[in-house]
Amino acid sequence: MNEWYQAIVPKDYFIDKFYQVEGFLGCMEKDKVMVLYFEKRDSVLELLKGLDISVITEGDWVENWKEYFVPVKMGSFTVVPPWRAKEGNLIINPARGFGTGHHETTKLAAGLIEEILRSDDTVKSLIDVGTGSGILAIAASKLRKDMEIKAIDNDCDAIENAFENLMLNDVVARIELSDTPLFKHKRPFDVVAANIISSVLYFLSDDLKRLSSRWLVFSGVLDSESDTFLQKMELEDFELIKKVKDSEWNGFLLKRR
Repeated sequence: MNEWYQAIVPKDYFIDKFYQVEGFLGCMEKDKVMVLYFEKRDSVLELLKGLDISVITEGDWVENWKEYFVPVKMGSFTVVPPWRAKEGNLIINPARGFGTGHHETTKLAAGLIEEILRSDDTVKSLIDVGTGSGILAIAASKLRKDMEIKAIDNDCDAIENAFENLMLNDVVARIELSDTPLFKHKRPFDVVAANIISSVLYFLSDDLKRLSSRWLVFSGVLDSESDTFLQKMELEDFELIKKVKDSEWNGFLLKRR
């Protein structure tokens, strides 16, 4: 049976230190606390000393998500779980850390993608890098049914969850899922979107730029990194169109010069 660590911390607890910890799966806000999830491994347990930790199983996880996952606004969409499908227009079956629309970085990326698609009628293709639950690709497909969309991720569990969500939203025929690494993709896209932590964005920088023929959307950059992020990404061929912020997170919209 699959098991994970669950940690409960106060809402004002500094959780930024966990975002780049290998084994961190995600977090949910509830009342006056934050509920954090981690892979069950010794190296992670060592990092969590002093916290209120419990071990949860697959069944516990599902029930927790049902309790915490309520409808949430994300751009022009209301994201809902399958058991509340009638209350929204984008359905996501939650899985471990793959993206449900509740996190600030997802909302920022979705808003920037929506801005592009509503203002640029010539956009015909988009790639969602690190798609997770597929939420950004699904939102893009619902906004522009005529687009070619590819959603990629190196996590097989994420791909499985994304496919389930494509089916729930009836967009399977409009989105191509792939676990092929980014560097192996050759043909450029009008829009390249990546909602990933900054350390991964730096690692993927060359390929993200190479594959964008027009627009770049980045999200997942903390305030502490936002001033130097663009310089480190070496984006001389792109113009910064907009920088957006939600809580301690930042997103960027750029256009090729």
